[in-house]
Amino acid sequence: MSLFYEPLGAGYRSLIVATASGSGDRPVSVTDAKTHLRVTGTDDDDYIGALIDAATAWCEDYCDRTFADKQYTVAFDLFVANRIELPRPPVRLNATASSATVTISYADTAGATQTLTWAQSGTQDFRLDRSHTPALVYPTYQQVWPSTRVDDNAVSITYLAGYGGAASVPTQAIHAIKLLVGHWYVAREAVGSVGQNIPMGVHALLANLRWRQYS
Repeated sequence: MSLFYEPLGAGYRSLIVATASGSGDRPVSVTDAKTHLRVTGTDDDDYIGALIDAATAWCEDYCDRTFADKQYTVAFDLFVANRIELPRPPVRLNATASSATVTISYADTAGATQTLTWAQSGTQDFRLDRSHTPALVYPTYQQVWPSTRVDDNAVSITYLAGYGGAASVPTQAIHAIKLLVGHWYVAREAVGSVGQNIPMGVHALLANLRWRQYS
């Protein structure tokens, strides 16, 4: 089969948040959320911050995207295909262009750990297509992935994902997060019926941002 038309690979084994986002990476700040809630004073700041984090995580899971910047490590049992999708788009570049943005670690046939690196300016041991959603990694021109040991989690890929700050996060996602924060701030206990759990407007806002098409 031609390298250039090989279908995308099967699902990944695991996806781990290698570096979790902090309060500074929130798509919605506590101040913005309080404006939406029409809340004054600081007594509920920590609680509102926790609601923002929960709402952001819910929206990310629903859309299969990354709104609060994170570093992920996705693991496979082998190089599953010529082109490999990186979950939870978008993949973004490091602030320092010369630093590694994507690294691939794999166990070679002898069991030794080997590393491949892609940096915006510098080493590029493989290709990265950020214009595709989700981003793809694949070997350099007319090359193939190296052979690996047959073992669980023999291949792992580490990369940055997110929009690089609240200013670049889609406005639909920001408003959906605010709606969820408002819903949970008012309804502090579990609601009665399933249909009331998440406001319909949240689903409508996020509908065009969902990504559920991994191979």
